Amino acid sequence: MKPIVSVIIPSKNCLSTLPRAIESIWQQGVSKIEIVIVDDGSTDKSWEWICQLCRQYNNIIALKLDSEGSATARNHAARVASGTYIAFLDADKFWYQHKLQQQITFMEENPQLGISFTNFEQINDKSEVTHDRFTHCDYFKQQTLKHNQDAFIIPKGAAAIFSENVIGTSTVLVRRDLYLALDGFDHNIKLVAEWDLWLKIALHTAIGCIKKPLTASMRKKTMMSHQIKELKAMEQVIKRYENKIKTIDPYAVHSAHAHLSESYAKYYRQKACPTQALACDIRALCEQPAPRHLRNILTDLKLSIQNTITYEY
Repeated sequence: MKPIVSVIIPSKNCLSTLPRAIESIWQQGVSKIEIVIVDDGSTDKSWEWICQLCRQYNNIIALKLDSEGSATARNHAARVASGTYIAFLDADKFWYQHKLQQQITFMEENPQLGISFTNFEQINDKSEVTHDRFTHCDYFKQQTLKHNQDAFIIPKGAAAIFSENVIGTSTVLVRRDLYLALDGFDHNIKLVAEWDLWLKIALHTAIGCIKKPLTASMRKKTMMSHQIKELKAMEQVIKRYENKIKTIDPYAVHSAHAHLSESYAKYYRQKACPTQALACDIRALCEQPAPRHLRNILTDLKLSIQNTITYEY
């Protein structure tokens, strides 16, 4: 019996969280389901646990790679998978009940959709919800208020997700034939290969969104060195797509540059470099006039003055 959906899980040293992710799959209300787990060089006995799971369930496929990265792992799994749809689930995330069923129904009712995603919630170490993703994204916050229904097709989808990458990988459901036709994730783009793929797909098909949070993500601390690499990768993606997006919605290009500058400013504030942060926030304001950018500029000015007084003293 061909599965309707293949769930792809890349995992590296995630034995402490992987069982919870798997357990959430069984709560989806989908009978024809296939799970493809890719162990990408784990050293914490994950592989042994995955193999044991395969012996228990005949709808689980286990693959093993040698630290090739999540993009390569997902692409490899997609070629092995046989479902009509592909759903991604990171080993340290989990789904709420019936998340998959809601997305499948939505996409079956709207065959023009090649991909859909949901809102998601951030959870702290105490398993408390701190916030949801859409609340912090101006465009999607407005869209969720604008639409009465839980699920909707995003107007100018490619421009919307170019303006800010709102899509959590573990919320995505995509048609497998479309994913393979577009060659999946580009492993040459480190850290933001997901954003690159969503844009590539969005330029070929309509995008659907479910505004309810149906996925949970544990909040992680990010190393400063990782942050700057991610910002450089974001620049690479913006350069790759901005000319195409301009023809759809020029405002989205300004919004993307503003978000990038704002992210750089946040990075420099964390490094206690308010002068550099100020320059970035001014650029953000020029690209996208918004009260938040003015507030950030005032914060940068205050920190710069404090630094100057401290230095002179």
